[in-house]
Order: sequence, then C-alpha cells, then structure tokens
Amino acid sequence: MELCCSVLQYLLILILLITAGYFKGRMDAIAHSRLNNFDWEKKYDFTKDGNYNHWWYFGLVTPRFPEKFPFSSTALVFLTDAWHKYQFLTLHCFYLAIAIGITKNIWVILLLSFIIFPLSVGAFFEYSYNKFRKQ
Repeated sequence: MELCCSVLQYLLILILLITAGYFKGRMDAIAHSRLNNFDWEKKYDFTKDGNYNHWWYFGLVTPRFPEKFPFSSTALVFLTDAWHKYQFLTLHCFYLAIAIGITKNIWVILLLSFIIFPLSVGAFFEYSYNKFRKQ
C-alpha cells in the first residue's frame, strides 16, 4: 500500500474536505434554525406498540421506539430528515478523503468509506450516545 499521493489525489482530498465543510454548514444551519425540532420523529412509527428489538439488529441494538422501516434509526437514518442527510454527506466526504489518502485501490477506498469507517464510527457513537444520554 502506497502512502504517497499524487497531485490529483491531493486535489480530490481538498475538494472532499471543502464539500464536507459545506455540508457541515448546512447541518448546523438546520440545527440552529430549529427546523429539525420534530424531524427526529420521522424515523419512528408511534402508531405501533410492542417489542422494539427487531430481528435485523441481531440483539445488538434496541431502538427506544418502533422504527418506521428497517434501520430507520441507525444505518438508514439519513433517509428520514435533512439534518441526518447532511451529517451522512459530511462524514462520507471525510471517509472518502481519508481512504483516498491511504490507497489508490478503488475497492479498498469503497470498503473503507462505506463499510469499515461507518461501522467503526457508528458502533462507538451508539455506545457513547446511550451511555451519556442516561446521565
């Protein structure tokens, strides 16, 4: 694995970082304008009662409420509201920038950007979010 970047790689990394900053700005503007006060509710189906421990989580995650569709409160939350969409785009711009800086192999870039990095960040997010939310 070659750690040296070509000029084109540096330019692509810079463009991805600029794009990440743009999406982060959109995300914060939504949060500050309070447009997302109730958007978080779009990921849950409050008309259903019952067990929220859906089979598709294999017992690893237990959502607080029933989800509107599978993974609507985790992996597919970016489909539920604008804030989560811009968060997804911001993070994936960072993931791509890092992966492009590590390797030139397109398959490794895709594996890192869309599987390894998101799963790593997501697992520790879920852990810390649940831990500190209880405090």
